[in-house]
Amino acid sequence: MLEWLTFVLLALLAVMYVHSLIECVRTPSARIRRLPKPVWLLVMLWAPILGALAWTYFGKEPESSGTAASGTSAGSGADASIRA
Repeated sequence: MLEWLTFVLLALLAVMYVHSLIECVRTPSARIRRLPKPVWLLVMLWAPILGALAWTYFGKEPESSGTAASGTSAGSGADASIRA
């Protein structure tokens, strides 16, 4: 039982780490706070768990509330029918 829980915990940590790395690489430089992107990547490579947590909570600005609150994407054309 303990081996199974250890495996699940390690799998979750690995998924969190890979997700944070990919998110850091894909995040535009304008949304990154505190440190430059290469430094964030080095922090995550040097200390994977702490670096991933730090990136998640301190590394990026939240998305703008304009697109997140409306629930529509910018290129969906949903507003085109309203304007016409």
